[in-house]
Amino acid sequence: MRPGAGPATRILAVCGLVAAAIVLVAVIVGSVGSSGGSSATGGHAQSGHNKPHAKYYVVQPGDTFGGIAAKQGVPVTRLEQLNPNLDTQLLPQKGCVNLVPKGCKVLANGC
Repeated sequence: MRPGAGPATRILAVCGLVAAAIVLVAVIVGSVGSSGGSSATGGHAQSGHNKPHAKYYVVQPGDTFGGIAAKQGVPVTRLEQLNPNLDTQLLPQKGCVNLVPKGCKVLANGC
């Protein structure tokens, strides 16, 4: 029979696997929460805490309703109320998401 690894070696191996798993989760969470580019927002800035910075948001590839809500400081439920015709699971690429009532009309009018 071969002698097995000592308990210290086994503990270090388990710690290494746990550390690798934590790093992997951190990388995945970081990449999911980011669209990987510059923010594509428009409209006029508004003042105040917890209010959207713009009147609309132009959807980028990989964006989610939750991600847009987090970036713009708007609750997901509010985005759903402002955008009743949008499928929250399948956003149109380069589509427009209202951050305030009739926000996308500003984009359509070229303002």
